[in-house]
Amino acid sequence: MKTFFKRISGNHSQTVIPAPAAATAAASAAADCVCNERQQCKILIVCKGQEFSRGIADYAVDMACKTRSSLVALNIDESGKDFDGFRSQAQRNIEYFNARAADAGLAFSHEIQQGDENAIVARMHEKDPSFRYVMDDSAAVCKNRRSIPVYTRATLRAK
Repeated sequence: MKTFFKRISGNHSQTVIPAPAAATAAASAAADCVCNERQQCKILIVCKGQEFSRGIADYAVDMACKTRSSLVALNIDESGKDFDGFRSQAQRNIEYFNARAADAGLAFSHEIQQGDENAIVARMHEKDPSFRYVMDDSAAVCKNRRSIPVYTRATLRAK
């Protein structure tokens, strides 16, 4: 024990940078780097129907604000029947999502495509690798709306 106390008491004359100040400087530099990087990121919100739920719209806007990302809403018609009718209804139903994004000052775009979800997401990620997150708003996946599936870039399901 005497040796331990001698080591502690003998180090008072050394100048040490306080840990909080060093951590704050490092965190600030890292945050600046991350913020600049994230301004180019996008969140893809996928709906296999004609209308996004208000819950996913609110959650996506909040997440985009926190991560300084832009939003891309994607309606997918997997049925292959009456795509023109699907497209016109999806365009009418996007107003709430568009208004929430505009109120938050976020970049927002809306796409409507026909085909297989995995193929479309893979193609979109191949064209634009800045998608950081993918959110799923399918009724089959989000039955009770208690949790919203969010995939990261590493798990985009895009092969």
